[in-house]
Amino acid sequence: MKILFEDTIPLGREYLSGLGDVSSYAWQTLTPEDIKNVDVMAVRSTTKVNQDLLSQASQLKFVTTATSGTNHMDKSWLDSQGISWNSAGGCNAVAVAEYVLSAVLLAERAGKLDTNAITIGIVGAGHVGTALAKRLDALNIHYKLCDPPLRASGDPRAFVDFDEIIGCDVITLHVPFVKSGTHSTGKLINANVLEQLKGNQLLINACRGEVVDEQALLTRLNQANPPTVVLDVFENEPAINLELTKHCWLMTPHIAGHSVEGKVRGTQYVYEQISALLGKPSTKTLDECLPAIEPIKVDLASPSSLGLLKQDLIGLMLQVYNVDIDDNAFRLALRDVLLMQQTESANSEEIAASISHTFATMRKSYRVRRECSAYTLILPRDTSDEIKQQLKGLGFSLQA
Repeated sequence: MKILFEDTIPLGREYLSGLGDVSSYAWQTLTPEDIKNVDVMAVRSTTKVNQDLLSQASQLKFVTTATSGTNHMDKSWLDSQGISWNSAGGCNAVAVAEYVLSAVLLAERAGKLDTNAITIGIVGAGHVGTALAKRLDALNIHYKLCDPPLRASGDPRAFVDFDEIIGCDVITLHVPFVKSGTHSTGKLINANVLEQLKGNQLLINACRGEVVDEQALLTRLNQANPPTVVLDVFENEPAINLELTKHCWLMTPHIAGHSVEGKVRGTQYVYEQISALLGKPSTKTLDECLPAIEPIKVDLASPSSLGLLKQDLIGLMLQVYNVDIDDNAFRLALRDVLLMQQTESANSEEIAASISHTFATMRKSYRVRRECSAYTLILPRDTSDEIKQQLKGLGFSLQA
């Protein structure tokens, strides 16, 4: 069985080497000829899986992507050819949920909202929305779910209409980009929606850039009393609109799901899928493949209280992951491009190329970021059971 995997898949060779004749490829140089005798392919979003690429793939049986998104795969064509496919859907859900929580806690610290009195509107209750809801439950932060397709499918959770979400203090988007149909999501956040959002509201997009009408957003951000906006995704990536840097509170280069666990979990899912296809047991686990972190001692202002104090929650969570660090790094990287934009000699093509290069480089060289689950906490002896349950709900392990 010949298995070909993209060389950007984390620990790809370590995971897949025992499953068959394994080799890797660089997406920049991959040709149809390279896939001629391949049985199984494991890719990432940089590989566009379509008829052109697979024109000589005479024995390909299965294609899977070590990412949660599948927009880079022509699934209809694969189905028509009898080629099975899969994805690592949900692999980065926890990372994105922690990204949103970090942004919310930064807003709390900045005095933009009060987590004791807000309602968070979660648009999209799939892997990410569910992971976020679980963490908000642990912290007793009120939220509402909106997901028309899941509601129509009979999902028993309580859902609200989108109109009700618009009135929430925080609106966070976690839907796929669906171009057409009853539940299309393209430009879901349009001029009409943006007109209704006010300065005391926080809008977070960490799903797909096309879900927000960026021109309408820029128009609204230039008007009085605009909402506070956090963007991790953009239209026309990687050639993003630099005008957004002047108006968005936080901006990051599509890295919300880029935790170490999120990336390697994608490899774990791919490994399990290929193992099942070949009828082999899955013996490797995520925990054994990731480096351990020394337990950390946590000082709590009031360990015996019936819940985490804000100062303790904010201090701990921002120690684990602080979106502000990524925002600062992104803006610093874009500084030279902004200066180039101001010079008369620079042309639009050069600027676009520089933006794209900066964006892609930031994603590729993203820092090491671990999820809460990587940390074991050493708590004060008199820590209440309520606080312990909250910390477990956030994903932490507690030292006995």
